[in-house]
Amino acid sequence: MLRKFFFLTLITSIPLYGQQEKKKVDKKETEIKEVIVTATKTKKNLKNVPITVQVITSEDIKKSQSTDFKTFLENEFSGINFTYNGGSPNINMMGFGGKYVLFLMNGERMAGETFDNIDYERIDIDNIERIEIIKGASSSLYGSNAIGGVINIITKDSKSPLDINAGYLYDSSRDHKANLSIGTKQKWGSLSLASFYKMRTPYIIKDRVPTLEKQTDPFGNEIITEKYNELNVAGFINYGFNPKLTFNLSPKIDIALTPGFYFSERNGGDPSSQKVRDHYYNYNIGLKTNFKFNENQNLSISGAFDRYDKFKYYKLLKEDEKVYENQIWRISSQYNHNIFNKHSVVAGGEIFYDKLLNSKFKNEKTGNRENAKIYSVFTQQEWAINPALTLVTGARMDYHSFFKQYFTFRLGGMYKFEDIMTIRAGYSGGFRSPTIKELYFNWFHPWGGGFQIMGNKNLKPETSDNFNLSVDFNLKKLNLTFITQYSSIKDKINTDAIVKDTIRYVNLKGYTNVLSSEVSAMYRLNKNFHFKGSYSYYDIGKKNSENRPHTLTFKAEFIPTAKYYFPSVIISGKYLSGKNWYNDSDPEKYTFLAPYSIWRLQLASKLPLGFTLTGGINNIFDYTADKVGLYSSVDIGRTFYLGLKWNFNKKVQDTDYN
Repeated sequence: MLRKFFFLTLITSIPLYGQQEKKKVDKKETEIKEVIVTATKTKKNLKNVPITVQVITSEDIKKSQSTDFKTFLENEFSGINFTYNGGSPNINMMGFGGKYVLFLMNGERMAGETFDNIDYERIDIDNIERIEIIKGASSSLYGSNAIGGVINIITKDSKSPLDINAGYLYDSSRDHKANLSIGTKQKWGSLSLASFYKMRTPYIIKDRVPTLEKQTDPFGNEIITEKYNELNVAGFINYGFNPKLTFNLSPKIDIALTPGFYFSERNGGDPSSQKVRDHYYNYNIGLKTNFKFNENQNLSISGAFDRYDKFKYYKLLKEDEKVYENQIWRISSQYNHNIFNKHSVVAGGEIFYDKLLNSKFKNEKTGNRENAKIYSVFTQQEWAINPALTLVTGARMDYHSFFKQYFTFRLGGMYKFEDIMTIRAGYSGGFRSPTIKELYFNWFHPWGGGFQIMGNKNLKPETSDNFNLSVDFNLKKLNLTFITQYSSIKDKINTDAIVKDTIRYVNLKGYTNVLSSEVSAMYRLNKNFHFKGSYSYYDIGKKNSENRPHTLTFKAEFIPTAKYYFPSVIISGKYLSGKNWYNDSDPEKYTFLAPYSIWRLQLASKLPLGFTLTGGINNIFDYTADKVGLYSSVDIGRTFYLGLKWNFNKKVQDTDYN
């Protein structure tokens, strides 16, 4: 595995040196827009962050015309994919599943669902200011669950005395999406309210190619029958409200309050859904106060609460039954000190409380409720050795109510070759404590022949050693990024059959190795034509995995010069390689999951008075899976959409211009 790591690093680095240009780069044309990021829990320009991080702006999201957060991630990044298990999306980011990817909303953890993923539908994509994706392990800053990376979603603030944005989109599959936000920015601070409504109609996808089954009739004759499997894809009605309030108490003190509410009704699309539906509720609130002592020192104190509930709703009785409740509380403080712009220090502590009610728990003492507490302290320091070289170190101690203390460390650096090339490399220790579900789960799974799933109170936390290397090139018209990560995980938690029809969570013996590499490029032919592409490779060292080892994305953009009417045009696609899915009971048998690609056409035309007309085709070539299943595409096929957006500030600018 290590030989693969160094080999991949070598082959992705060799071609770069032949592509460097010694002439001075035109910064206005090639430099990526500087965005303030918090990957190191300190505000920095993107180009000065010594840790591998990718920033997506609201403009990137707007151009994508994505209707939801999950679809945006899946379409834009080769290194992020989703499979579907139990009807819910399961993320894979650079070879790591949902248990290893930490999602934050404005820097705060989000309460999750029962399939080890957050509810991606609760994120209003039209209210996102930027997304920060930290590649690689970040346990030394963020603790457990951050082995695979961190995705931090920062919501919008009002930027003018009156901000109004509205939009509506209709899809030919009878999907609807609407959003409305209004806000104001004043001397005392800002106030905004973002809201959204989404509806998806449930649908059924079927095998295009039949499964052949052999049977014998009463007379001993062999009969071959054709069987077409089908899969119900759930529909939903979602809506949410996300206010945001900031106060400037003084030039040195400000407060931010971020409450939120979300509701979802899921319709499974099968006959039982006519009687029983799933209802989901989310309530959250965050409060953060910043104290600015001077230009180089500040202190922040924050608290957050996030609660996610699931109910079985019986339509005929008009009654509901709570089956799941996850509450998380977090209190933290953080001190930042910048010393002569050469040495920055971050130090902080936090208390995290996780409480879970689950009907699938069976404990004589606590019933179906369990909880865990974590107390943490952390520090990170950066040294600007010279204008080209920056070093970063970090350490964190987590004290878990079950597993006592664990320490994680980071050591990394960044080296710049003028404005052309930047190299980032580092080591980070990783730590993931068993989830409450992995400790206490006790449930009979009725599908697939039926089997019992058992938790294990004797589980040990996972620990890992993680290495990463990235190279960024910023040429005149071309940006290139190469990333390679290698992780070695000890005591990885997985399920294993202990007796017939019973599986249990266990720590795997030895080490589980994960290797991933990613190459991305952006080429600007001129002001009107841009091209983007990326390729990702994963190797997690085992036969059965939902990961398809090779994925590619491609995007071609035409941006018109005309101010109005003439549309921008985007053609994009994603390819996923095939793989073999092996039978657990008979390793010689396997099912081949065929490769596939899905392509999209997007059009957007600016109109006077702040309006933008959008339209396009999803899944241009009408791809559906030959055989449906947990790890196949659940795309419905070719659909068409049409939308209209309105921006009040654009209307004012147009009026002033005219």
